[in-house]
Formats: sequence, structure tokens, C-alpha cells
Amino acid sequence: IETVHRLAPRFKRDKKLLLAKKVETRAQFQTALDAGFDYFQGYYFAKPIVISGRKLSPSRLAVVQLMTLVMSDADNIEIERAVKRDVPLALNLLRLVNTPAVGLRHRIDSLSQAVMILGRRQLQRWLQIMLYAETARQGQNMTPLLILATTRGRLLELLAKRVRPSHQNVADIAFTVGIMSLMDTLFGMPMEEIMLQIPVSDEVSEALLHRAGFFGDLLRLAECIERVEEMEDQLTPTLRDLAISSEELVELEMAAFEWSETVVRFAI
Repeated sequence: IETVHRLAPRFKRDKKLLLAKKVETRAQFQTALDAGFDYFQGYYFAKPIVISGRKLSPSRLAVVQLMTLVMSDADNIEIERAVKRDVPLALNLLRLVNTPAVGLRHRIDSLSQAVMILGRRQLQRWLQIMLYAETARQGQNMTPLLILATTRGRLLELLAKRVRPSHQNVADIAFTVGIMSLMDTLFGMPMEEIMLQIPVSDEVSEALLHRAGFFGDLLRLAECIERVEEMEDQLTPTLRDLAISSEELVELEMAAFEWSETVVRFAI
């Protein structure tokens, strides 16, 4: 710990970003935070405190209902109407879709623009991010979970692009699996109950509930990274199965952290 505190200022002066891994307790998180670390990774942020039968708050329910419309192929007019009924939701969505992480050249000023320009997959992505961002904005100390969820989503997306480069749809699904994989922690509800409220495809459900299939393999790899001491024996075979080198994994991991940092800066 003393070495970390001594060296951290030197790295910060060189404009290096610091990543704290294996953060398993609140005390470890606070120590890394005090030392000036920028990114945090570990099971502390992902461990769910689950209460069966818990209900979603009205604001979260509004986002979930809108997600349901988007994912069930409702028409654009119906989606716009649903957003306009909730002014805070509309404003937050417009703020998020205008972040640099989206990569648009021109500002989006209306909900109809957002739906038309972004498309369903991208709109779904930013609604999922909003669920985590809302908790952080309310001061419930869930910013690390927002960081972890967006990092997971982006990492799975980048992994899918690397393994199956010609299938954008696969990358979009991978992002959904990554960011939804922490909703049991976010909501304090069993994942099975969440799946009853949010319509997802069978392959997404299998990945989230059983870590099965291609997307389950990607999710398991992300969890191996976060819990490296506990799951180290699974890391090498999972990388081998996906034909990903450890060097490629580190490269993609850092790209995911950088993307997450941009999102979080504008989301809360």
C-alpha cells in the first residue's frame, strides 16, 4: 500500500491512467480511490444483494417499459410517445446520446432524431446505460457499478467483434449481455425475475442465467478477469476456446475502460 501511494503521484504526473484490480472489499476500494486510481475492477462491485419480490422504482420502471417497447419492435411513434410522457427520461436520454462515446458528428436535438439516427440497437444500449446512471445521479454511491457495467458491455462487444468481425449484430447482442449481467446487483433482484420483466432472446437469457453459449463464454471471460484469483484456472482455457491471446485481451480491456470513462463522465 505504501508503495502504491508513493508511486501513484509519479504516474499521474505522466498522465498515466491507473487501474486497480482485485478490489474485493469496500476498504480496498477506498484505499485505491485515495491513492488516485482511475479504474477499478473486482467482485466487490458485482456481488449482488438480492431480495426476492423487490419492485422497481417508478423512474426505473419507465426506462424498463421503454426498453421493452424498443426490444419488441414497437413503431417509432409509440416509442416517442412513451419517452415524451416522462420529461426527465427524455432529457437524460438526449444528454446521453450526445456524448462523444456515441461518435455522432451532429448534435441530436429531438427524440424523433434520436430514434431515427441511432436505430433500435443503439437506443436500447443507451437506455440500458441510463438504468445504471440514474442510480449514480441519485447519490446512491453506485458509480463503480455504472463503470463496471459499461466496461463489461463494451468489452464483450469488442471481444465479439474480434472473434466474429463480420457480424455487427453479434457485437450488439454481446454488449446487451455484458451490461445486463449486473442488473441483479443494480436492482437487488434475482436475474430470473428481471428476465420476466425485460424481453430478451433465448441466447441472451441462456448467457445471463446459465453462462451458456457463445455469449455465455464471453461473459465468463469478463468475470474471470474481475475475479482472477478465484477463477484463474478458467481464464486460459476460455481464452483458448475464443482464440484470443492475453495481449489482445489487455488491449481490448483498456479500450473498454477508456470508452466507459467517456460515458460515465457525461452520464452523471
